[in-house]
Amino acid sequence: MEDTRPTEEQENTLHGKTSEIPPVESGVYHQSNQVLYVKRSPVPIIIGAIYSLFQVLGVLGSLAIILGGALLTGLAAETDVEQGFGIGVAILGVISLTLSSAGVYAGILMIQYKKRGINIALALLLIGFLMNMPMNLAMGESVLNGMGLSFVTNGICGAIVAIPLIASSIGDQME
Repeated sequence: MEDTRPTEEQENTLHGKTSEIPPVESGVYHQSNQVLYVKRSPVPIIIGAIYSLFQVLGVLGSLAIILGGALLTGLAAETDVEQGFGIGVAILGVISLTLSSAGVYAGILMIQYKKRGINIALALLLIGFLMNMPMNLAMGESVLNGMGLSFVTNGICGAIVAIPLIASSIGDQME
């Protein structure tokens, strides 16, 4: 009598033929081509737009400061008074105009999902905080007058501007 039980080799076969599964070492794998589309967060756009709008107000204020410095210089020339104060105000206005223009640029970069825009905005907040000292001197006040409040407000603004970097899911979406 012949043994009809399948042998070990026959147990792993289908109709007596071995299956043709490529070994893992051969590098042949079946992959599904799935593409995941992640919707970008609108937070950088919102923060960048708000920051840019406030910087536009800074640009307009800087232009007013420059104009005021020029008027003070012209008034001082007519009355034979020292012109240094008006020139100093105009110079601070030009510096403020430059910084506000850079702030508008930083806001635009944030809207375009660029981390560099956030870094520029944070640097401008620090520079703005430090600019309070010469502004206090120009107004004839103490150098440290109002620096505590300025520190708190700039800290809050910095935290708001840094939200896209703090939230890891948003920070990963930015370039």
